[in-house]
Amino acid sequence: MTDGDDIALLLMSGSWYPENAYMTLLGDALRETGVDVRTPPLSLFFPLTRAVLANPDADAMQLDWIYDYYVTTGTGFGPANALISVLRAAAFLVDVALVSLLGVRIVRTVHNERHHEGLYPRTERLVNECVFAVADAVTVKCGAAADAIAATYRVPTADGMAVVPDGNFVVAYENDVSREAARRDLGIDDDAFVLLFFGLIREYKGVPDLVEAFADLDAPDAELWLVGNPHDDRTEAQVSALARSDPRIETRLEFVPDERIQYFMNAADALALPYRRILNSGTAHLGLSYGRPVIAPAIGCLPETVPPENDLLYDPADDDGLAEALRRAYDHPDLESIGRANHRHARSQSWEQAAETLTSLYREPSGGRQRLGRLRRASDS
Repeated sequence: MTDGDDIALLLMSGSWYPENAYMTLLGDALRETGVDVRTPPLSLFFPLTRAVLANPDADAMQLDWIYDYYVTTGTGFGPANALISVLRAAAFLVDVALVSLLGVRIVRTVHNERHHEGLYPRTERLVNECVFAVADAVTVKCGAAADAIAATYRVPTADGMAVVPDGNFVVAYENDVSREAARRDLGIDDDAFVLLFFGLIREYKGVPDLVEAFADLDAPDAELWLVGNPHDDRTEAQVSALARSDPRIETRLEFVPDERIQYFMNAADALALPYRRILNSGTAHLGLSYGRPVIAPAIGCLPETVPPENDLLYDPADDDGLAEALRRAYDHPDLESIGRANHRHARSQSWEQAAETLTSLYREPSGGRQRLGRLRRASDS
C-alpha cells in the first residue's frame, strides 16, 4: 500500500488552473503516492463548503491562491471593487470556518507574502491571518519564506510551518530544440549574447529596472529579449516605450504557448529576473529546468532555489547590483557550466518528495492543539 492510500484530497485551485504546471505536476505526484486527488468545480457562493458536501468522504483540502476567492477588480469603479472584495472576503472566511467544522483537514500552501499588486492590504491581512489560524497545517517553499510570513503576520510562527519545496519543470515542457535552431527561428545571430526576461509582465517584476541596467552594459553584441504578456494596457505601453529606447532590445509582448517556451529559453545565454519583491519564482524553476543561468536578486526563496554555482544573484539594496550582475554574466568565462549545474540541481528537486511530505500533513488530525496554539498566540499579539 502506498503512503497516500485512503486519503481523498480536494485540491481547490486545480479546477481554476488545470494547465498550470505546478498544479499538474503536484497533482500527478500525489496520485502516484495513492492520494485520491479531486479538483471540484468552484461555485460562486461558499465554494469550499459546497465542495466538501459534494465529496463527503474528503479527508483534506489544500488551499493555494486564496486571493481568487475574494479580490475583485472588474467593476470599473475602485470603491465598488473594494466593497465587493470586503463582502466576498467575509463570505470566504465563513466558508473556511464551515469546512473546519465539518472535520476536513485544511492545508494552506503559501505562494506569496502579499498580493502582487498590493490590492486591499487590510482585507488581505485579515483574511490571511484568519486562514492561518484556522488551518491545520501551513506550508511554504523554503526557510526564508517561513521567516517572512512569520514576520509579516501574527500567525503562524516560523517553526509552525512545513517547508515543502517545489519539484522541477523538466518534464512539463518540450525541450528538443537546439540553441542553433532556436536562434534561427527567432532571427538571433549565433554570436549574440542574449539576456532573456520571461513571464507575465507585472510591476513587481522590475522590467524597467532591467532596461535601465542593460543600458549601462557596454556590449554592442548583447541583446535583451522581453518576452511575456503584460498585465494590463498601461504596462504594455510602458514596456514598449522602454524597448524603443535601445535598439538592442527585442520584445514579444504576448502570451507564449507551452510549445514555444523552449525557443526563447534555449536561445538565451542567461535568464534575467529583476524582481523588486518576490517570495517564490516559478520562472526561476523554469530557467533551472532548461539549464539557464539565472540573474536575480538574493531575496525570498531565490537563494535557496538556485545552486551555489549560480553566482549571479545580487543585493537589491545595491543600486548597481543588477547592472553588475549583468556584467558578470556577460564576462563569465563559462556560463555553460552554470547552466549544467542549474539543470542538475533542477533534476534533484522532486515532486515525489513534495507529495510525500504533503501526504503526511493530510493524514494529521484536523483541529487539535496546533490550531488552538495558533489562536492563542494571535490573541496574545
